[in-house]
Amino acid sequence: MPNYDVGYGKPPRKSRFRSGVSGNPKGRPRRKPSALAGIIRDVLSASVEYRERGRLKAGTRHELSLKVLVERAIKGDLGAADFILKVRAHGLRYGEAGVDRLQISDWLPDYPGQTADQKTRESAGSSNADPLEWWQERGKPPSVKDAD
Repeated sequence: MPNYDVGYGKPPRKSRFRSGVSGNPKGRPRRKPSALAGIIRDVLSASVEYRERGRLKAGTRHELSLKVLVERAIKGDLGAADFILKVRAHGLRYGEAGVDRLQISDWLPDYPGQTADQKTRESAGSSNADPLEWWQERGKPPSVKDAD
């Protein structure tokens, strides 16, 4: 017989703790690695004040680094000129990095048989279109009775 109380919350000493089994099996979660590309983008797109020809101007670090590279290229630095040409070619090939493309699929047609391309052209052509007009049927004015 054990010389201590055994009961609720007090298991026998032999079976209290199993060896090799943690009390916190999942443990502390690992720290997520920081997104290096996002950090670099944030640092380079931060606004910085600088002086140009005696005047105080503001621009991003990206703009400033390109200005410095262009100045070096003009002064005859071939490495800077080569890098600028590569950056320009990359920009022309892949477009502007700051613009995200939005792709919409399964657009609701305004009339039977309308394709998404037709709807895009018609929406672009009408600059004063009613934003709520897209969900209404053609030729049928909205009414309160339709909601019933």
